[in-house]
Amino acid sequence: MSNLMKEWRFIPLERLNGFRNMALDEAILSQAIEGKSPNTIRFYKWNPSTVSIGRHQSLSAEVDMETLNQLNFNVVRRITGGGAVFHDNIREITYSIVCPIKFLKEHNARSILEQFELIENGIVNGLIDYGLEAEKGVIHCPAIFLDGKKFSGNAQLRKRNFILQHGTILLDIDAELMYSVLKAPHNVSKTRMVKSVYAKCIGIKEKLNNYEEKSFLISLRNGFEKTFKIKLRGGNYTQEELDLAEKLVKEKYSNQKWLKKYE
Repeated sequence: MSNLMKEWRFIPLERLNGFRNMALDEAILSQAIEGKSPNTIRFYKWNPSTVSIGRHQSLSAEVDMETLNQLNFNVVRRITGGGAVFHDNIREITYSIVCPIKFLKEHNARSILEQFELIENGIVNGLIDYGLEAEKGVIHCPAIFLDGKKFSGNAQLRKRNFILQHGTILLDIDAELMYSVLKAPHNVSKTRMVKSVYAKCIGIKEKLNNYEEKSFLISLRNGFEKTFKIKLRGGNYTQEELDLAEKLVKEKYSNQKWLKKYE
């Protein structure tokens, strides 16, 4: 790989609770805007399983809090848009990217949709590297599909000429568990929603004889390097990011005022 290629920071897969995952994404974005953090890609899982609701959603309309509390799951409000998502602690990997919008425009992604799709190309190329053919499309928000079924949903925040985009990569699906904590839309039964998930969504393991997480993550990393023509260097959070994330966990993401903002 050329020495002239731009280097980004890569933070390897970690398992964190919902409050900390969202706080770290925001902390990286805030520090990048201030010129104190590099362009960053990170992968993470959610421990425990977590429901994240979109920035402008109503908690009570989207989440069955009684069941969620019985299962000891987290619920967190994102700073990105989009709908409520169930993040299964063993059946999903999440990615996030922070970079200047200018970088995406330099790769001929000028519209918001084109910028979504350029980032999604990192996942698509990663799956190609792993032996799977994926395609991009839109269901409510830009998504990625295998054999016409969605395995990745994505959301963005754009702030002061920077972008935070994060999204899911479904490994497997338990729609019954998903709709035990997510509320079905008005006048739609949970049974119908479960059937709809199985009809419209897929976990990538369904298309693989063998799945090995370490090699899959290497493929995803390769996919982003190829898409952005960058070199990913393993790195850690700065102390400023960790301090800000800790503050955001306490004052925002675990705070009922933020969670119930639209009640």
